Amino acid sequence: MRTIIVGGGAAGLAAAVTAASLGDRVLVLERMDRVGKKLLATGNGRCNLMNTGEARYPGGADFARAVLARCGRAEQTAFWRALGLPLREEAGGRVYPASGMASTVLDTLRLHLDRLGIGVETGCEVTGLYREGEGWTVCADSRRRACERVIVTGGGCAQEKLGSNGTAWGLLEKCGHHRTAVRPALTQLETDTAPLRGLSGIRVRCTLTVETGGRPAFRESGEILFTDYGLSGICAMQAARFCTARSTAALNLAEAMGFPEAGQLRTELRRRVREWAELPAGRLLTGLCAQRLADAVLRQSRVETRGRSAGSLSPKETEAIARCAEAFRLEVRGVKGFDSAQVTAGGIRCAEFDPETMASRLAPGLYAAGEVLDVDGDCGGFNLMFAFGSGILSGAAGRGLPW
Repeated sequence: MRTIIVGGGAAGLAAAVTAASLGDRVLVLERMDRVGKKLLATGNGRCNLMNTGEARYPGGADFARAVLARCGRAEQTAFWRALGLPLREEAGGRVYPASGMASTVLDTLRLHLDRLGIGVETGCEVTGLYREGEGWTVCADSRRRACERVIVTGGGCAQEKLGSNGTAWGLLEKCGHHRTAVRPALTQLETDTAPLRGLSGIRVRCTLTVETGGRPAFRESGEILFTDYGLSGICAMQAARFCTARSTAALNLAEAMGFPEAGQLRTELRRRVREWAELPAGRLLTGLCAQRLADAVLRQSRVETRGRSAGSLSPKETEAIARCAEAFRLEVRGVKGFDSAQVTAGGIRCAEFDPETMASRLAPGLYAAGEVLDVDGDCGGFNLMFAFGSGILSGAAGRGLPW
């Protein structure tokens, strides 16, 4: 069987190695000048391959779970073991190459492309897929290539400079498939910047709540990084897919100050007002957080502290400071675009593919895997886990896994 794979990213390379291991003659067509560019950038260059915890997929959850039920932790571990890549599990169930280097993952995959005789053509833009007779014709760079089946793994449109530009959706749409609305996911939040004056570069661990229309749309605890445009850090990036221009982000900074339970910060502030009565009111939060953050909380609380002592603060003013620290509110203006996003939310409708084989339900001999589909996961290895799992299944095409 001759198999052509459109896209040389995580899903495409996994599909290629699997298909070739089962005896297929395989050709990978990649638009960029080399395969696997995005792999090198994942996990801050460490390549978080998978996660052993509960599946976390805000987009396409049922389909992702169905895929991973057939090619999840055990099967992917066997895949990497067969290729000679040792793994290491770290906090939060995150699994990395034992080397801690994304380059070793790509080196391993490239080694087996060569070992299995898999053809790779880079700088090759696929412009059309056509069903002809019992097979397919793939058009790219003014050439027509015939195959028995084609696997589309061209990704979404996050970080185009690393390979994906959205053209893979068009290829599948011309074959009868349908795309959901797409937007950036796992990207930074852009907010009102006035409350952030002087905070750029400060990191805190706290709970972030996103409210839209007065109702909570997202809540999670994790790291937040203040920037000159808004919020970054894992927690903020995971909130991005839930944000609109009408959303509000609220940070529980009392947690970052060491007071996770409601009322604890109020008790501490009342004590300070009594015992630090002669000290400047502007130093009320000293020791609880960076002074720049303390200044921002006091500004946001609208309590005037200039020229005043701590002992002059009224119970109402102390309450206002505590309330502001527990819900430091920022109006969301939007999110960073696809150039900054780690993944795309949305894509080709999952219901149009079989999660056992990744075969199209609409066009015989057509398969798809990875980010081109309407699946997106949280940080922590979930997106690569789906990419590799779906890629392996598409390469196997229901013939069983070769390891």
